[in-house]
Amino acid sequence: MILRCSVTVCVLVLFLLPVTYGRARSRKDTHVDITDQTTVLDSVGMRGVFRFMRSFMYNVAGKTGQRTRGSFLQERIPSEVPFPCNITLGRSAKVPMSVHKLRPGDINVIAAMGDSLTAASGAAASSFVDLFQENRGLAWSIGGQWDWRNVTTLPNILKVFNPKLVGYSLGDAYPYHRDAQFNMAEIGAVSYDIPHMARSMVQRIRRDPRVDWKRDWKLVTISIGGNDFCTFVCTMRYPEQLPAKHRLRLQRTLRYLRDSMPRTFVNLVSIPSVSTVVMLRRKPFECQSLHNGECSCWTGKLYNQSEATRARWKRIQNEFIRVEKEVAESKEFRGLDEFAVVYQPWSLNVSMKMNGKEVDFSLLSYDCFHMSQKGNAYAGAALWNNMLEPVGKKTPNWQPLMKNFNCPTKESPYLTTYDNSGHS
Repeated sequence: MILRCSVTVCVLVLFLLPVTYGRARSRKDTHVDITDQTTVLDSVGMRGVFRFMRSFMYNVAGKTGQRTRGSFLQERIPSEVPFPCNITLGRSAKVPMSVHKLRPGDINVIAAMGDSLTAASGAAASSFVDLFQENRGLAWSIGGQWDWRNVTTLPNILKVFNPKLVGYSLGDAYPYHRDAQFNMAEIGAVSYDIPHMARSMVQRIRRDPRVDWKRDWKLVTISIGGNDFCTFVCTMRYPEQLPAKHRLRLQRTLRYLRDSMPRTFVNLVSIPSVSTVVMLRRKPFECQSLHNGECSCWTGKLYNQSEATRARWKRIQNEFIRVEKEVAESKEFRGLDEFAVVYQPWSLNVSMKMNGKEVDFSLLSYDCFHMSQKGNAYAGAALWNNMLEPVGKKTPNWQPLMKNFNCPTKESPYLTTYDNSGHS
């Protein structure tokens, strides 16, 4: 996998190391897109240095995810409030043979692939240095720190139905730390990286002694694209080709999972529209400054950004999203007993106008780009709701916690797939 880094990490590495960070370009092939090539960081020596620097910053930032006070935290659900669902409906009496008869509590293994949004970078940040920490235990799709009352993530909801669930991130961690578990997300990752992530994930899960490889049902959430559109799309010679390339990478990844990992349910989630957070009005000064680095294709002066270029990147991202939906719905992933992929649309119409505020900055991290722990909770609950909603009637946004919380019912006890929803 090509190594990339977040702006904050890259800045530190470049400042301290006498190397040039950039894409190597072959004289014979000068039009290969920047994300399709290796970097200086891919050399064996640089990998070690990069890991050392990341570990150094991990220690500098400290375990921010353990904080129990701050506007970035969700309100704790009181102990006297019962879990909203009838737990007895959430788990099958016998392990189901079909993915289309899968109840939430039947999932024994959970995993995720993605970038810094899946790594929950800076979810508990209250300063610039805190952005270096990856609060994976708080991550919307794969964080399992504490429980559903104060960290309402997908794993913490699933743990109520099946306390034996494994794979969720346990706390602050980088991808090579044990507490990351089956969270394969890498900061700086792009679409090009997901086939490699899938191979690494399969190896990690298969080697884990807690996993019954053939018998256990596995849930994987894939969400990628933030770095493609924030950092690299404006450096590509043919940026309009990005969605087509993403289609091929996504197909390759899903085919590999279908053929290599038995009993697997895949959630495919698009990243929210870049403009939703980057183009917010009245952003704090620190957010304006950080966005110039974190999303340089949209803001700042590095690439002569304009309304026209931003409209172009938005059109490409919309096509990128359309491709994800088409791949998930394609016939080759339908009608299978042990594999299903479902496009979950909660992120399509995400709004920051929440809780009576024009912009609820408490849903965002210190950089107003990544999600705060509260934002991760909103996202985790939204994903959970999508998984139980029928195809064609899924909610395309997030909502305040517990305002709407779906549950398995006697009539509809299963996670929805295209097959069991009657979707043609």
